[in-house]
Amino acid sequence: MARANMRDLSFATFNLRNLQVPGGVTYGPGPDLADDAAGRAAYDRRIAWIAAQIRRLDARIIGFQELWARQALVDAFDRAGLTDAYDLIARDAPGRGRPQVALAVRKDRRGRSLVDAGAGWIAAFPPSFRLDGLRETDGAEEEITVTVDAFSRPLLRATIRAEGVRPTPPPVTVLVAHLKSKGPARLSFARPRAEVLDRHPSLARSAASHIRRVMEAGALRVLLDEITAPADDDALSPTVVLGDLNDDTLSVTNEMISAQPTYRVAAKGRAGSRTNRGLYSVERLQQFRSMRHVYYTYIYKHKRESLDHILVSEEFYDHSLRRQWSFREMEVYNDHLNRPELEETEGASDHGLVRAAFDWNPMPRDAEA
Repeated sequence: MARANMRDLSFATFNLRNLQVPGGVTYGPGPDLADDAAGRAAYDRRIAWIAAQIRRLDARIIGFQELWARQALVDAFDRAGLTDAYDLIARDAPGRGRPQVALAVRKDRRGRSLVDAGAGWIAAFPPSFRLDGLRETDGAEEEITVTVDAFSRPLLRATIRAEGVRPTPPPVTVLVAHLKSKGPARLSFARPRAEVLDRHPSLARSAASHIRRVMEAGALRVLLDEITAPADDDALSPTVVLGDLNDDTLSVTNEMISAQPTYRVAAKGRAGSRTNRGLYSVERLQQFRSMRHVYYTYIYKHKRESLDHILVSEEFYDHSLRRQWSFREMEVYNDHLNRPELEETEGASDHGLVRAAFDWNPMPRDAEA
């Protein structure tokens, strides 16, 4: 293995399975864990399991989903013995049914923060992304209007500086996302209500869920376009998306987010030399170098799915002329998914954890020639 460099980076994404303190609410009218001896014991098991996974991941930058109380994440890092090692960007959920995403960034070797000022959450869609009165020109005449204009779980955006001087790596923009799930949307059935809720309630709930996720994916892509395509065409804009995107790598929504960059599969090819907009999936990067490929982060009705993703811009792609870091490896920690009883006995998550590592390795300046 190559000698480690302080400029090397590692990322992870971790769905916390509705992490809340005892007595706190999530989706239901009452708390998931009662604030009594049994509830506090169950909470302690969850914190212990999460702390062990954080230490196991050993990532510089970790994105979290399904956090309801900031204190719970603080407790996990305290249990892991890492309170002073990381900056936590996290907040309490503002109410029932509104889980939050969070971010942990390891401090530098001198204990200094590497997170630039201005990190925060984004709830509203970009004003330019509205589907209002659209009309297809072929095959349909209906007008299309979708009024969804905000993320169901706000994104978190932060700019992070890598360690090192002479050379100094460019700052990295990190977005933590948790898009709407594939599960049926929670809709109001109060009267008066739409006829479809009486005649086709399951289909209506499923359709609403998918429509929202498609809109969220489109809005995220608009934000990414603003980041990855700067006015100065020569400027570097390393960007990473971490999160539970709630669909597979090749799904419509994930391909909207990634902008479908071409991966280089032939030595003499030019694919991937330049792509301002494209984001590369670490799943695909690992797949291209693996003899066998088994990647899943969720199990539903015995179906193994990849819902949790790390997507990286061209500055992390081996063949890009703008490469700053080279892909080293991707790992998925998912053994616990095959034993669902561990959710109760050990406080395990119902999602797998994904980790990706990159080595500082800028493309030589004369490579284009």
